[in-house]
Amino acid sequence: MRLPRNFSFAIIIRILFCTTLCLYASSCLARAAFVQQPSPQVFLSSSLSHTDSLERELAAYKRERPQFTDVKLVRMLNTLANDHVMNNPPKAMEYAEEAKKAAQTLGDKQGQAEALRIVGTVHYRQGTYDNAAQHFFESLKFYEEIGEKRDIARVWNSLGGTYSKRSNYRQAIESYQKAQQLYLSLGDKQGFANTLSNIALVYDEQDSVEIALKNYEQALGIWKELNNTMGIATALNGIGTIYLVREYYAQALPYLLKVQTILEASAPDKLRLGELYINLANVYNGQHDYTNAKKYLNNALALAQELRSRSLLQACYFSLSDFYSAQGNYKLALEYARLDNQLKDSIFNDQSDKRLANAEARYELVQKQRSIEKSQRDLQLQEQKIQLQNQRFLFLAIGFVLVAAVVILLANGYRIKQKAAVELQKTNNELELANDVIARKNEHLEELNTEKNEFFGIVAHDLKNPILSIKLLAQLMHDQSVSDHDRQRFTTTIISSSDQMSRIISNLLNVNAIERGAITLNVMAFNISVAAYSVFEEYEARAGAKGVQLHFDSFSDADCLGDQTAVMQILENIVSNAIKYSPSGKNVWMRIYGERAWTPHEKVLGGNGNESEIVQSSPSCVRIEVQDEGPGLSDDDKKKLFGKFMRLSAKPTNGEQSTGLGLSIVKKMVSSMNGEVWCESVYGAGATFIVELPQAD
Repeated sequence: MRLPRNFSFAIIIRILFCTTLCLYASSCLARAAFVQQPSPQVFLSSSLSHTDSLERELAAYKRERPQFTDVKLVRMLNTLANDHVMNNPPKAMEYAEEAKKAAQTLGDKQGQAEALRIVGTVHYRQGTYDNAAQHFFESLKFYEEIGEKRDIARVWNSLGGTYSKRSNYRQAIESYQKAQQLYLSLGDKQGFANTLSNIALVYDEQDSVEIALKNYEQALGIWKELNNTMGIATALNGIGTIYLVREYYAQALPYLLKVQTILEASAPDKLRLGELYINLANVYNGQHDYTNAKKYLNNALALAQELRSRSLLQACYFSLSDFYSAQGNYKLALEYARLDNQLKDSIFNDQSDKRLANAEARYELVQKQRSIEKSQRDLQLQEQKIQLQNQRFLFLAIGFVLVAAVVILLANGYRIKQKAAVELQKTNNELELANDVIARKNEHLEELNTEKNEFFGIVAHDLKNPILSIKLLAQLMHDQSVSDHDRQRFTTTIISSSDQMSRIISNLLNVNAIERGAITLNVMAFNISVAAYSVFEEYEARAGAKGVQLHFDSFSDADCLGDQTAVMQILENIVSNAIKYSPSGKNVWMRIYGERAWTPHEKVLGGNGNESEIVQSSPSCVRIEVQDEGPGLSDDDKKKLFGKFMRLSAKPTNGEQSTGLGLSIVKKMVSSMNGEVWCESVYGAGATFIVELPQAD
């Protein structure tokens, strides 16, 4: 069975191609050599014998100078590390670490920068992207100090790939554009073409297919002009991947087979070859050619294990799950899906996000420190000039004129020094303000990142299970003979899973619409008791099916001011929650009250629950109360009750699902109608949700 376009299938294909492009930028574009720097094409055509020859030369060099460290040794180690990056990552890491230590001893910034870049590339290829970003930023600091524009561009390209892997497309585009501007200033067509392919990938991941194809075709033209076969393979692979993601298998296959011919005709980058094998396996799987699909998947799996690449291994698991599912082997499909999710969670986790943010912060801090140090050096130089000027006047002055000149010069020097001190203080104040702005932006970004992770958690976990259940049950009903009883049971489960997915998607769309201001409320007067009773009728049978008794009492015939549809949605959410958290045999009450003097209550301010105030209800309002006999709310639950994506300590009594969005929607809708909503609860003794809305005149 084919997966829907723009869902998991598209995501895994784009991740594969992202790896291909970024590694091409970091390991093939411009390698360092310990003698003369050859062109990138020379490195692409280098053979294993060249590496063996260089290793023998290194061994002889160490024998002749066993305790000697110089720049030539650092260059040899970095060149060997770069040669091993594609096909022997552990060996590449060993040489790069040795080169880094030797360069630190010598104070060789060029050697340190290159070693750090290679270590970052190895981490990137193995799927540890936080470590990769940390080493790329360290490398970037050294390259900027020595002014190596080409290497600075190369590192920005690698950082763009790292951001793209984290789905941070804005920062990925910004990084690639920095690299692109540097390559333009250097007249480097090869680097510019590679960056075009990287930018094309980002647009493809955001479904901007026309822009992506335009960039790939422009890059392909440059690669053909330069007669660079590996660059041509990169562009062809990108175009083929676009067709594959959209399930145009017949169009994708010729492009990918051309890439296979190019890669296998040279000394291949094993990671790129493994990713190509997975693309080909997915094409054949989509065409139901399972023999070829299995062959290419086995080849890719062998390369992933050899290279210890977690990203390639995770892609293999995903494709194997799809392969076995297409053949009806659901046991193996589920097992590989579990391995895929487990490995994906280990690659993309909160800790790695924090390490990536820390690496960015350290780089920004170094930039600020350099600015401060420059200001201090300028001040010292100015003071030295003042001192020299004072000395000259001292030698020229005589007698009383000498004393007067000294006094004038000292006063003038003091004034200039005071002015310089004021300028320095002004600069420091500006830097402090900039630091405060950056800190606030970082806090905001951290909040957005947390919401993004929660959103992806809902999509990945809450939607994944019902989708998989629907798929497997439908397949069983299609492929196997089942009894009417089992068919009815399976159909009921499918309907329940579909309803669950619909509720999740509806809540997400409601939150998005509210925050964008896309919902316009039609406020008018209507009878609150009639509206509430229609909600009672809808949920009475649902409550009874769970063994919960739903009661309704109205003590007022008043009209309220509000959007009737929104009010009914609010009541449905609160009533369904009360039923969801009530055990069998318990009661839920709905009560409607009209105008009266209400008791003051405590209102929580904001979604974080850190502040509250005592509020006196307006007498000209109607009140709706929904009381249950469930587990009640803890103090911690009360603080985060109306926040987005909040999961409370209490659990639904019958295994129902909860996204943590419902009450945040209730809060925003009630507030938009100038109403109030809060909860009164004693832990262990049930909860009462109260909604107050303006009463119509």
